Amino acid sequence: MKSPFISVITYGRNDAYAPSYAKKVGRATNLLARQLEGAGIDSEILLVEWNPAPGRPGLFDMFETRDRLHHVGIRRFTIDGEHHKRFLGAEEGGFHVVEAANAGIRRARGRFVVPKSSDTFFSPALIERLARLDLDPSTVYRANRHDIPVADESWDLDDSSLLACFESLPSSIHDVIVQPRQWALRDLHTNACGDFMLMSSEQWHRLRGFPFYSSVLTLDADSLALHAAAAIGVRECRWPDDCRIYKPLHGNLSGSRVSQIWPEWQRALDKFLSEKVSEKAALRARIIFDYPRRKVRGIDSIDGPSIERNFVWVARRWNAGAPFQPTQPENWGLRDVALEERALCRADWELGSP
Repeated sequence: MKSPFISVITYGRNDAYAPSYAKKVGRATNLLARQLEGAGIDSEILLVEWNPAPGRPGLFDMFETRDRLHHVGIRRFTIDGEHHKRFLGAEEGGFHVVEAANAGIRRARGRFVVPKSSDTFFSPALIERLARLDLDPSTVYRANRHDIPVADESWDLDDSSLLACFESLPSSIHDVIVQPRQWALRDLHTNACGDFMLMSSEQWHRLRGFPFYSSVLTLDADSLALHAAAAIGVRECRWPDDCRIYKPLHGNLSGSRVSQIWPEWQRALDKFLSEKVSEKAALRARIIFDYPRRKVRGIDSIDGPSIERNFVWVARRWNAGAPFQPTQPENWGLRDVALEERALCRADWELGSP
């Protein structure tokens, strides 16, 4: 069996994350399979179900896929709830996006690997770019996410009409963010990078996937992974804006669920340092005292670290020359666990067909 060119890792849980979530995931999965098949890209789609919700059907059981395609294979993995219980906040947050993604990355067979949210869609231009089959194994490829308001009736459109609808809609673009100068970070496109961060399998394994988190919050995980890639010498390539990831808007997007916690003494200290000393002094205090900490809506039992302590402090040290040290163990991605696996669609490259 030869290796496919690319593995697309997607993950989820049937926990009412968003309205009509399963329908959108099914449409995204099947449309992606048809896009890759139409472009002739030997590929696989890995569906990772993390901690299935009790009393509900599995997310990836709620739609059907083709069982045979020439270029695209589809596999489903299920990770039971026992692996979820060890993380802080597990009773309130039923999903651990880092561990779900890493389980898929670890089992990917493609020469290149890209994780994606299960309800996102790739634009035709992005598929055309992939179809050139000329990716560099020492490069990480980035593309902009476009958040779009999709009307319920649009989901019944055929593929071409749906993608044309996406392109015509007003969108909120997750473009490059210019980070504060005092952060002293590499100039990388971290904005929504978890929705498209395409690298060779070799580089993902050097990183050991996304960094380890002891809680379900997983704040800044994608940004840290991108900066870690740069720290080991991977170059960033930003694709033009027509290479898009479309994200249908809903009220539970990750960014909308995060808020800062500002006790009065911290706000007063931050104001004093910023205005009377320097922005660098204010940053140092935020790193040392870990403020403002963050709260994720729906997970009340734990607070998350500040972005300055969790992300900036680590990434700026890499930019200053500190070596990257993986935080995941050698058996990352549940390597030693025999996961429940099911082949949903088989491709020629899996079966040895010409």
